[in-house]
Amino acid sequence: MLAHIKSVLNFSAFRPEPDDSRASWIARFPVRTTGLLHLGRNTMAFARINRAGEPEAKGRGQGEYKQMFTELGSDLREGIFEGWYTVSVDTRYVISIESNLSRKPGSEAAMRKDPRSMLHARYEKGKRYAVTHNPETNSSLLLTMDEENIKKIETLCREQKIKVGRICCGAYVLLRHALSVTNVKKGSETPVSALYIISCDGSVCALLQEKDHWIEVRSRPDLFTEDPKPLLDLLQPFQEKLGEGTGIVLACDEPLQPVVMEALAGMFPGRTIQDLTETGFLARLLHAH
Repeated sequence: MLAHIKSVLNFSAFRPEPDDSRASWIARFPVRTTGLLHLGRNTMAFARINRAGEPEAKGRGQGEYKQMFTELGSDLREGIFEGWYTVSVDTRYVISIESNLSRKPGSEAAMRKDPRSMLHARYEKGKRYAVTHNPETNSSLLLTMDEENIKKIETLCREQKIKVGRICCGAYVLLRHALSVTNVKKGSETPVSALYIISCDGSVCALLQEKDHWIEVRSRPDLFTEDPKPLLDLLQPFQEKLGEGTGIVLACDEPLQPVVMEALAGMFPGRTIQDLTETGFLARLLHAH
């Protein structure tokens, strides 16, 4: 009884449970230190996220997942409330533009729970999906992830006593955020044209939007580290496709190196580059939502 009274007095009785994925991260862990785990192809990076949403201690490993989980196990758990992590999987995924997907109420949630009913002939067994609809056209961005890889990661986390409170694709999260903060004035009188460039722990996505229409998307997991050439090669086809007044919107998990920013400015001369990125950007976004 005393425990119930205490939970009411400190308001914990009114908070969602830590494993309630329907609630925002900050509502589930309002005064706790949790973690962010990045997983790419043979790479792992982690950070402790304090109660203010700021990344603190960090670490990185390279090799097979099982080896890295074993080697970093104690560091991964240190200081993390009950082992709770958000996991960003930035490998073995595809982002594509699809047309005429169902938009009935709850369609985005249904895509995660029962994608076959939403995709029909486009459905592939062994995949997990998420969708974002363009509010001005019949186009949608479809995220397709490899389910076997996700299950492997979930199993390894359990073995290391890491609790997965959320699993996502960081590049997709950043792309959705960039679209939401730039497409704020909607309608035929104020259409938005931009090339969205997303980078997340070496994975890259580029989306060309012309007057609210999604024209082309190019997405490559595990693309580059320090050498900007693979990034520039992916972006090169867009050079001749940008219309007059089309600017660049950049959103990355962490600020890009100056040499990469200089290369982007040289590739798109005269174009305005709106850089949304800040230190610990993905960690802050995931903590707040």
